[in-house]
Amino acid sequence: MTYADENRYPPSAPTGWPLPHPEPYGIPPRHETPRDDADLAALRSAYRLLRRISTLTALGSFVVYVVLSCYAPGLMGSKVTGELSLGMALGILQLVVTFAAVFWYGRSARRSVDPLARAVRERAVPAGRHAGMAR
Repeated sequence: MTYADENRYPPSAPTGWPLPHPEPYGIPPRHETPRDDADLAALRSAYRLLRRISTLTALGSFVVYVVLSCYAPGLMGSKVTGELSLGMALGILQLVVTFAAVFWYGRSARRSVDPLARAVRERAVPAGRHAGMAR
């Protein structure tokens, strides 16, 4: 049985253990300049905007479809042409919207986010240091 005043867990780091090195593998820490901060902020902002728009587009259209299916079954069951109901047409449109959001995300990322990421990467990693790396 343990009591509230007992310490049942050992200390997190015994005093005889060495502390972790702040500079892993002998690489000195790199201090960011205000320009680096601005580039990273622009990259984060562009990526955040891209994620939000594509996610809200795909999820928004799906939520509209589900809400209509739950609260307007008569409308969703109405015939558009022949045997095609409005629910089926919106279900097919859901696939189109999802693929369009993915396509737009990829295209916009190549145009707006990738150049920013490339600039940040080139500024962060000196040329020739990781020459064998892919990309």
